[in-house]
Amino acid sequence: MTTADLVLVNGRVLTMDPALPYASSVAVRGGEIVHVGERAARWAGPRTEVIDLRGRLLLPGVNDSHLHAVGYGLHRPPFCLDVALGSVAAVQAEVAHAVRHAKPGAWIRGIGWHPGRLAEVAAGRTMTAADLDAAAPGNPVVLQDFSGHAVWANSAALRLAGVESSGGVLHHGEQSLVMRAVPHPEGGLATVVRDVVAELNRLGITSFTEPGLGPGGEEAFAGGMSAAALDAYTALARSGELTARVSVLGLPSPMSGASVADTRAWLADPPRLDGVDPRVLRLLGVKVFADGIPPSETAWMREPYPSGGHGSLCTRGDSDAERVAELEEIMRLVHAAGHQLGVHVVGSRGVDAVTAALAALPGGARHYLIHGQFASEAALATLAGLGYGINLQPVLQAMESDTTHALFGADWAEREWPARSALAAGVNTACSSDAPVTGPDWRAGVAALVARRGQGLTLEEALGTYTRGAAWQDHAEGWKGTVSAGKVADLCVSAATAPDELVDAPVDLTVFGGRIVHPG
Repeated sequence: MTTADLVLVNGRVLTMDPALPYASSVAVRGGEIVHVGERAARWAGPRTEVIDLRGRLLLPGVNDSHLHAVGYGLHRPPFCLDVALGSVAAVQAEVAHAVRHAKPGAWIRGIGWHPGRLAEVAAGRTMTAADLDAAAPGNPVVLQDFSGHAVWANSAALRLAGVESSGGVLHHGEQSLVMRAVPHPEGGLATVVRDVVAELNRLGITSFTEPGLGPGGEEAFAGGMSAAALDAYTALARSGELTARVSVLGLPSPMSGASVADTRAWLADPPRLDGVDPRVLRLLGVKVFADGIPPSETAWMREPYPSGGHGSLCTRGDSDAERVAELEEIMRLVHAAGHQLGVHVVGSRGVDAVTAALAALPGGARHYLIHGQFASEAALATLAGLGYGINLQPVLQAMESDTTHALFGADWAEREWPARSALAAGVNTACSSDAPVTGPDWRAGVAALVARRGQGLTLEEALGTYTRGAAWQDHAEGWKGTVSAGKVADLCVSAATAPDELVDAPVDLTVFGGRIVHPG
């Protein structure tokens, strides 16, 4: 019998494969799993690396199916400040500290502020450019909010961006006016990708989806959603340096103003990823922004916001009817071109509009809702019947529950981000971080899913949304997502020795394509 390259024995293997849910050992050869069972030691030869798991848990490599990895990298040290703080005064102090250690005129970037958590704003005061001018009179400052849907800039940044009049806070597409002026870090975006993927490997993540790279993202996340970011991935994949499997959604239009014209132009000349292994880097589809988010009252809701408005779709058009027609045509074009649709939609009326547009398309695709925060039981039943999916962010639900309660009441706060309802309806459900909106640690997502009442999941169901469910979304359930013979050897070994320890235990070992990438 041919021996294996790597054998892992004496473990508790949670395969996520219903045909063989549990095992104690795994053998790997040529980057693929060749044996899962109880006696893998017989696969060991004189050159085989044998690892005694000593009862630790082994899982499939984790798949974060909605993670802005380049944006995350650009929004953390050393490139960015953490301004998820409780007051404008605290943000000012953080910016002032950064200015004291920065070169004259250097850009100061940050991420994380939330209007509902800034004490002065909660008390009724408006955030302005002057707030940041006081801390940084000579350095341009641009601070991304927690969601990626707004930026807060000072006068120096606005001046360099050519913005003559603004209160300092710009929403959605307006962000591009400032973000296009922010320079890339030294070393380029490939340096950022290397750093982030190494961190993801340390967390046991071996696959992720970049949900939107292209001309519509040139100014989003300081260039983290740009076409240049896809170029960085492509270069690393060609050189064999990419130690995660990356699925990419193209982004023809910005988050405010998705259009048929942009979509036609992108589809006429989509990026070509020549010379890369499609199991390492693939362009799977197209990201479409259908509406916004509740904190800025831009998600399209049937229920009124406290201000009395309902939000709207963010496709182009002067009326709801025109914006719906634009969305439907965008989706039709993407589907007809054979691409997967990942549609950012949050509000109850927005979800219904997207679901109706999906129902009008011929079958055979694997389109999915991104977020789907206020999806109704009826919308979920329609998605299930069509064979489509939903991608949820459990940590974001935990963060935003109080905001939903304040905006729409206790009933919607209980029903939002409907993980239990989606699974019960038969909708393929994948869960993810949406980093940098939250951190990329999947254990926090699993913990949030298990702890939640009403819409919570069991531990095994939660893990399934980060493995099997994500592989389905990637059109890859035939070759990844479970620990099964014949699939790629992407594995995550936790320090935990019992399932109830999993969310608190560190990741001890990560295997990507049969190669140990953590510890490196």
